[in-house]
Amino acid sequence: MGLKGASVGTATVQSGDSISMIASRYKVPLDALIAANHLSAPYMVHPSQRLILPPPRTYKVKSGDTVYEVSRLFSTTQTRLVRLNNIQKPYRLKIGQTLKLPMPEQFVTASAAVKPESVKRLQKRAVAKAPQLSGGGKFGLPVQGDLISTYGPKDGGLHNDGINIAASRGTAVKAAQSGVVAYVGDGIEGYGNLVLVRHDKGYITAYAHLDSMSVKRGAVLNKGQVLGKVGATGNVKTPQLHFEIRKGTKAINPTVLL
Repeated sequence: MGLKGASVGTATVQSGDSISMIASRYKVPLDALIAANHLSAPYMVHPSQRLILPPPRTYKVKSGDTVYEVSRLFSTTQTRLVRLNNIQKPYRLKIGQTLKLPMPEQFVTASAAVKPESVKRLQKRAVAKAPQLSGGGKFGLPVQGDLISTYGPKDGGLHNDGINIAASRGTAVKAAQSGVVAYVGDGIEGYGNLVLVRHDKGYITAYAHLDSMSVKRGAVLNKGQVLGKVGATGNVKTPQLHFEIRKGTKAINPTVLL
């Protein structure tokens, strides 16, 4: 979560959220939110992504608060807090007093490069670049191979939220539909190297167990564009692609839309 007191907590991105909406919901500065999470233009986020929330710009004094305690709580110095609020000796605070808070040093440099007024414009441009889904909403098969696990309930009470396709290691994996890359990494347990792509009408596709990934978050993809190669990362031992289609947070049987 970062330095103690440097954040008011974390937020989990919901379906349909944008970085601007989250900043407004939690009443935190947009530039600081972007900087705290090391986001790059066009500042896209994806469902279930956890974001660090930076501290607010103001704080209302409570009973027992002192300049020292407030400065420690929000990872700043007594000198900065006193100067920003023009607090005079003996530096006593009043209950209910509203203090302005300096932005923590670790956010200052990064946030200076962010122009909040341009965030929505950049996001609209990214979405506009992505061709819309066809009227039938059909997706293409991301890789050719043998279907080794279907969608639905499995033995032992397990459930496959997608399908698994066996293919040779290194086989190109292609975007099933045009969209914007929302996630690239290996931070979700069991999935190994994973790419998530956000599409029109609230659809998201997932490509897991990749050997390598050739796209970056925020990239605009056309249908059929290569985004990685088949591998055996995560909780599988043989080369294969785990492929999911979701509408918001709900998993959909991919074979219905392919």
